[in-house]
Amino acid sequence: MDILIIDNLDSGGIAMNLERINSIVNNKEKVDIYYNHRPVWIQEIDYNNQKAKVGFIDNFEEGNVLIKDLYE
Repeated sequence: MDILIIDNLDSGGIAMNLERINSIVNNKEKVDIYYNHRPVWIQEIDYNNQKAKVGFIDNFEEGNVLIKDLYE
């Protein structure tokens, strides 16, 4: 298993990075991911801008967010 560079957040979660997001998407892992304390699922990854298109599980909203702002 690879070691990931992570940051602890005030929210108590672990910040995402591009390597971790890619691992989750490519391996179809079931992982709880959050943005601003809201659960999301990853729809697309924009590697050039280090952003992810996410859907919010608690409603029908979608958004493009920085990968570093997502956490487990």
